[in-house]
Amino acid sequence: MELKVKGSKQYRMKVVPHKPFSGVFATVGVTLLVLATAAGSYFTGQYQLRKSLDEKTVQHTKVLEHLAALKGENETLRMRATTAEQSLAIGDKASEAVRAELVQKENQIAELKQEISFYRGVMAPADGGEGVSIGRFILSQTADARMYQYKLQVQQSAARRNVVRGSATVTVVGREDGQVKRYPLKALSEQVENESIALRFKYFQNIEGELRLPEGFVPEGVELLLKSTGRKGFNIEQRYGWLVQKS
Repeated sequence: MELKVKGSKQYRMKVVPHKPFSGVFATVGVTLLVLATAAGSYFTGQYQLRKSLDEKTVQHTKVLEHLAALKGENETLRMRATTAEQSLAIGDKASEAVRAELVQKENQIAELKQEISFYRGVMAPADGGEGVSIGRFILSQTADARMYQYKLQVQQSAARRNVVRGSATVTVVGREDGQVKRYPLKALSEQVENESIALRFKYFQNIEGELRLPEGFVPEGVELLLKSTGRKGFNIEQRYGWLVQKS
């Protein structure tokens, strides 16, 4: 409905329906949309997080299982190594026992040979050299690892009655710093004053004492040299391995 008033400026007026709740609904709708979007993002994030955690859990479980398997293999290998070490130790002990027994037997054989040689030399004349021979040479271990007792016996056949005069030279041969080294008995024994030991006997003569090996010296054998000072001279050379008897 329009009203017209004569003589004044006229304005057009329009009647608009009053809707008091339309703004509220719009605000609520926007709010719900925001909340729905936020909720969707939250649940999506939770799902992704849970999925990632599940994958990590599966990977962690696999790693633990692999670690357990490796520990089991390691324990098996450790037990095998222990068994092998024990077997090796037993084998070493057995080998050492066999070596010790062989050394003992060799010493016994060497001692018996020297006994036989001694009695044979005394009872039966030797060819030439006035019947002089080396009866025996014995090395014995002492409580000191570097100290040894030695005993040399020189003899003449019982068929001969002449007094033997001469000299004996004893040289210990071995290695020192990887090089061959020879020590005269004089350098190792306080009982020996000269490099040559005087011989004077009718049947036999014993030469004995103690010798000390230098540090770092590894003995390998002993060289013996017997020389006569008479007209019918003898020159006897003999080498013995380093066989030591336990005292």
